[in-house]
Amino acid sequence: MTTVHKIKLKISNCYLVEGDKKVLIDTGCPGEAKTIIRELKKRNVELSDLSLILHTHGHSDHCGSTTELIKLHKIPTAIHSADSHMTENGKNDFLKTTRPIARFIKPFVDKPFLAFKSDIYIDNYTDLKSFGINANIHLTKGHTSGSISLEFDNKEAIIGDVMMGGFMGGEFLPHLPDYHYFADDIKEIDQSIKKILTFNVDKFYVGHGGPLKRDDIEKRFK
Repeated sequence: MTTVHKIKLKISNCYLVEGDKKVLIDTGCPGEAKTIIRELKKRNVELSDLSLILHTHGHSDHCGSTTELIKLHKIPTAIHSADSHMTENGKNDFLKTTRPIARFIKPFVDKPFLAFKSDIYIDNYTDLKSFGINANIHLTKGHTSGSISLEFDNKEAIIGDVMMGGFMGGEFLPHLPDYHYFADDIKEIDQSIKKILTFNVDKFYVGHGGPLKRDDIEKRFK
C-alpha cells in the first residue's frame, strides 16, 4: 500500500511517496533543498533512496530546489513535456491571475530558479509502476498546460495546483478548497476538477494548504 508524507515548505508543499520504492513529488522554491533533506531524514530516507523526482508542473515554487538536490545526488527527474520549457529556462510562464489579490502575491512567487533538463517526460507514462509506486498519472491542465495529478491505490491523490487549500499558501483555512491564485485557463481547471472527482479518492493533497476532502471539494465546485 502506498504512503504519502506531506512536507510543508515556506509557501508550498512537496511530498514523499513510499511504495516498493520512494519518489519525491515537487521540490518547493529555490533554497529549500536543506529543508527537504532534513524532512526526508526524519523518515529515514536519503536522497540515494529516491527512484525519481517528479514535478506536478513547471512553476518555480514546485521545481525551485530540484537542481540543488540533483547536484548532491543524481536522481532522475520527470515533468510533463508541455511544462519542460519552464524548467529548462529556469523561469515561469506569465502568471495569469484568477482574482485581484493575486496581483499583490505575484511578486513574491514569480521568481527565477536554477534551470535543469528533465530526464523523463512523464506524459510517456500512464502510471508510476516503473518507479516502484502504485499510482496512475492523469493530465489535469488549466493551472499550466502540463499540470498532472497522481491517483494512488490508497484512496489518496496528489493534484498539485489544480486547486489550493485556504489562503496565503495554506496558512489560513488550509482545508478549504478554492481556485488557485493563478491559472492559464480557468475553463480547463473546471474540467480538471471534474476529472479528479472521478478518481476513487477520498483525500486530495495539494501544492498549497490541504489536504482536502472529497465532500468539501464537491460542495465548493458543484
